[in-house]
Amino acid sequence: MLSHLEAGSGTPVVLIHGNFACKEWWREVLESPPEGVRLLAPDLPGFGESPAPQGFTPSIPAYAQALRDFLKALGAEEALLVGHSLGGAVAMEAATERTPGLLLLNPAPPTGFPTPEAYYPILESYRENREALAQALAAMAPTRRPPWFPELVAKAQGMHPGHFQGNARALAAWRARPFPGPVLVVYGTLDPLISRAMAEATAAFFPRGRFLAVEGVGHSLNLENPGLFREILEGFLKEVRP
Repeated sequence: MLSHLEAGSGTPVVLIHGNFACKEWWREVLESPPEGVRLLAPDLPGFGESPAPQGFTPSIPAYAQALRDFLKALGAEEALLVGHSLGGAVAMEAATERTPGLLLLNPAPPTGFPTPEAYYPILESYRENREALAQALAAMAPTRRPPWFPELVAKAQGMHPGHFQGNARALAAWRARPFPGPVLVVYGTLDPLISRAMAEATAAFFPRGRFLAVEGVGHSLNLENPGLFREILEGFLKEVRP
């Protein structure tokens, strides 16, 4: 079972964190769950308090299978999937015929997200250089960071050692398949990592994809404006609930 946070009751919604992240990136969202919604925020394997299995190799399919197993164990296989950044790729991969919809926050593109080879030593250096890691994560939430941001940095540095380079290689190698249900791609326009063109292409990739630009936030709406995220989630749930 993946370590997770939970709040509320009713329609299951799983909140999937990104790279160098953990379940606590959703903490403020969990403090005020929408009415009639059961929020589940797991740590993926090797992140936060979920250890990676022996011999685990980071891959989007492996993370997606761990998520599906988690939802099955909780009886929440019909959960709406919300994915942020790398978590967006995991959501796309984990979706099944029972998934009512996907809400993707500045997601990795479904056609893969290559990292230039010269950047891999920088990613590896974050294992030892907490100050540089903090600066990198701060750039992912340029307009606001919660008071416990140092805790998020510490948890990021505590990732499984193979994740520092392995997650980037996993995203470069991965390709999504189209999901037939409703998909909402929410894009913070100040994002320095994912371009608007990438996010628009992600929405266009899906037959029922839709694009929503949010001005005044960067890569991490869940940290920068959790109240607005809840409003968007509530609106999307009205579309996908039976």
